[in-house]
Amino acid sequence: MKTGLFFIAIFFLMLCPDTASAQYYNDFGGGVDRSIGSEVRQNKPKKNSKEKVDMGENWATYLDKEIKLDGLQFAAVKAIINDNKNSIEEISKSNLHVQEKKDKMREIMDKIDVEILKLLSKDQAAKYLKMKEDSEKKAMTN
Repeated sequence: MKTGLFFIAIFFLMLCPDTASAQYYNDFGGGVDRSIGSEVRQNKPKKNSKEKVDMGENWATYLDKEIKLDGLQFAAVKAIINDNKNSIEEISKSNLHVQEKKDKMREIMDKIDVEILKLLSKDQAAKYLKMKEDSEKKAMTN
């Protein structure tokens, strides 16, 4: 008789809603966070998905932060970078030898630098050249 009650108690505990709470996540603790992977189930884009990045916008924003571009300079820098974006991407995806890639990239970067320097004031140009020199020194040490 006692063993029968024991099995009934176990059966009841297995069916009790509190024992199934481990399946659900709430703010009060316990359970499993089932929201992981919900983007797939709900057809939402992943937060870390690669979105098309506007190279010109990023570069112009960086220069604006570093050397304070005005609106016209910002737009011109963005246009210069975006005009050369395809060439940069083609070189980076090409099967050329590493040194050949570096040389071709250097040519494009020098062309971009000349175009950007035409837009800058003397103070801005000095800061830009200093930034370029610092980045080249950093690249040589890495």
